[in-house]
Amino acid sequence: MMPLSEWPMQARRAIRGVLTDIDDTLTTGGELTPDVLTALARLRAARVRLIAVTGRPTYWALPLLRLCRFDAVIAENGASAFWLDGEGRQQSLFYADISTRREHRRRLDAFALTLQARFPQVPVADDAPQRVADLAFDIGENMPRLASDQVDEITSFMRAHGFFATASSIHAHASLAAFSKQAMSARILDEVFGTDDASARQQFVFVGDSGNDASMFAHYPNAIGVANIAPFLGGLPVPPAYVTRLACGAGFVEVVNAILEARDEEK
Repeated sequence: MMPLSEWPMQARRAIRGVLTDIDDTLTTGGELTPDVLTALARLRAARVRLIAVTGRPTYWALPLLRLCRFDAVIAENGASAFWLDGEGRQQSLFYADISTRREHRRRLDAFALTLQARFPQVPVADDAPQRVADLAFDIGENMPRLASDQVDEITSFMRAHGFFATASSIHAHASLAAFSKQAMSARILDEVFGTDDASARQQFVFVGDSGNDASMFAHYPNAIGVANIAPFLGGLPVPPAYVTRLACGAGFVEVVNAILEARDEEK
């Protein structure tokens, strides 16, 4: 993992899109700061495609799509995706049909009681009612973040009960399907925006901060971690190629500056 300043200019100039996590990558202390909103506007003005790839729930995707003007929003770590077609109509894609999702929801809700009997200090996440595909538990959003070994114990417990599991900086997620940020990103880029995976790996940068971004860090050569990724590096099979100096939203702004400065030098 190298400092962002060592990201080659040639690679920066090839970037045509940004895939970004939300929590603790775009946000700082849970907020979208003015400098981040300005950075997003600068990307849009430069016609850089902008796609959010988040662990947040499906029903958070709609305001992100409309209000932040992302080209697409991928939610629940790849379980659902939303975008606007050429006529401005909202389109969506889900990991499974509605009957399957309802059955998964029933089993996840039952499992919540099992997990909380074992880990009574771990509450179900506040945003759980807005989810359609996974179940999230709070490990650091409204409480002091649990230690890494405690998070590992929780995700191991999920897997031992037949669930897929991952963890972000704030939530531990259980699901009954092996969706991922990377798989849904590749599908949306190809089927919606006409960018095949080989091209996307060269033309898109991914920015993230924690364990549920692992599939993206491993897949994209231009993957960048904001500085607050440091505590999670030990749990990543493949670290991001580059890391910013600053944390959270300020780190994201660093990435935007690096992309647009390279374009300015090219003129």
